[in-house]
Amino acid sequence: ESVYLISTIKQLNSDMYAAYYGCVAAAIICISAASPRYMRTTSYVGQKIFRCDTASVPPSIIETIDNTFDVLTVTPTFFDVRTRDSQEANFLLSKNFKAECEILVSDVEGAVRQFEKSINTTTSSTRKSSEEWFQDYHTYEEIIEWYQDLASEYENIVKYVPSVGRSVEGLDMPALHVAGTKAGLKKKIFFQCQIHAREWISGAVCQYVFEFLVSNYGLNPEVTEVLDTVELILVPFVNPDGYKYTWSSDRLWRKNRQSNSGSACIGTDLNRNYDDHWGQGGSSNNPCSDTYMGSGPFSSPETQQTSYYFTEQAPIAGAIDFHAYGQLILRPWGYTTQDAPDEPQSLACATAVKTAVENVFKADYTSQKASELYPTTGSADDWFYGNGSSTNGGARAYGFTIELRDTGRYGFLLPANEIVPSGQEMVPGALAFMKHCRDNPLYFKTEM
Repeated sequence: ESVYLISTIKQLNSDMYAAYYGCVAAAIICISAASPRYMRTTSYVGQKIFRCDTASVPPSIIETIDNTFDVLTVTPTFFDVRTRDSQEANFLLSKNFKAECEILVSDVEGAVRQFEKSINTTTSSTRKSSEEWFQDYHTYEEIIEWYQDLASEYENIVKYVPSVGRSVEGLDMPALHVAGTKAGLKKKIFFQCQIHAREWISGAVCQYVFEFLVSNYGLNPEVTEVLDTVELILVPFVNPDGYKYTWSSDRLWRKNRQSNSGSACIGTDLNRNYDDHWGQGGSSNNPCSDTYMGSGPFSSPETQQTSYYFTEQAPIAGAIDFHAYGQLILRPWGYTTQDAPDEPQSLACATAVKTAVENVFKADYTSQKASELYPTTGSADDWFYGNGSSTNGGARAYGFTIELRDTGRYGFLLPANEIVPSGQEMVPGALAFMKHCRDNPLYFKTEM
């Protein structure tokens, strides 16, 4: 079945690119009648990205750097840091940190401009076909409409929930449920996307995976078997305000758009705001930091309401929070280096996902405990597995973070032509995760 799935994906890739290039002429005609959709106002002139050797400093120093600078990713071999001016760059390279770093991107403004050439800055007045859709990134409004249309097209297996709650700025956070028509109790799996605004590929891959599953139900044997035994719940936007802001102002914005009392700095890092070891290191109490944890656990409506929806769906067998970049499969814990109670089962699940992903294009993904990089607290994956499972109907959810492509050549500025291959390699990974959680359920015990 896995061989059949990979063959199906690769054929789809060929068909999609053929359809795309056949539509280029028509697309050019449409542009003149379109309205602006991307309007960046933030300048990155003078900014640089440094690549530093992970082995050159202990995890505690990486944690300090993460709370001081804009750390873009951390992997077992390197971590990337954006500096906003020469003063920050000099501080990073000073004896305070003793990190071994070299310049990865000398001109962030130029890199962003190059990325902007890969996306359409105008909106077509007509709805794109599925083949065209994945050749570009899309705005919040476009994505909402696309999911609504997809739910209508496959209404026999898809339920669209218009809103599980609203963001700081009043935007809806919808959810979608997909389950096959075969009768019987189904295990529930929870995917959430776009918790960090600038990680556009996370939302795009969620779209690709969801569309592949619903469109191949009844056609692909593996997809059909999984959806007949599993209900997938997808929350496409945990951070809709931040995502919109990356289209209208700052492409590299990370947090939500929440104001902070006593500070002019905006935003909370939603992936440090969950009620699981909140504020116990691995996050910042400085509102100006990109890892600001918020004023309290679940102090942001986005984490509050999406987590409440998670508990409403109990029992959940497994959950993935999709991120970028670094090509990592991270499992609990993030707050401590100690093994989680179900470490053997979590490791087996992560290994199954890694194998399935790498079998498509041989892309190298690293599987490890999140804390082996550096400590993080108040994160979604720890909450899924930890405190979130305390009200999960007796089940404990596998809690994973998956960091998608790439390993830093483009980083958050991954060109639109990487959406399809990123989605293609993640489809088997998602199916492997769903099957493992279904077949190897975990049970919550009060001792942690």
